[in-house]
Amino acid sequence: MATTRITYTDGTSETVPITMRATCKAEAHAIDMGWGPITQSPVRSGAYAAYAALRMAGRNLPDFEHWLDTVASFDLAAAKEEPEEGNPTD
Repeated sequence: MATTRITYTDGTSETVPITMRATCKAEAHAIDMGWGPITQSPVRSGAYAAYAALRMAGRNLPDFEHWLDTVASFDLAAAKEEPEEGNPTD
């Protein structure tokens, strides 16, 4: 799963896992808002995916545009590597 590191204008930061559902919400929102497909507006769509992921995690946030005013930057964070499990039949 992809993760995004968000840095806010107040200097705080957090890492947000971006689920497939959050990405789909961003895609649908981009189309509804006239941003075009994700490929035409990747930064805004990526920001919306992070916003959607936070909202789906239960965070009480202002509307997207006001939340975006508090974001200084966001970067794709390195995904945590899952430890490999051995073959259970060995």
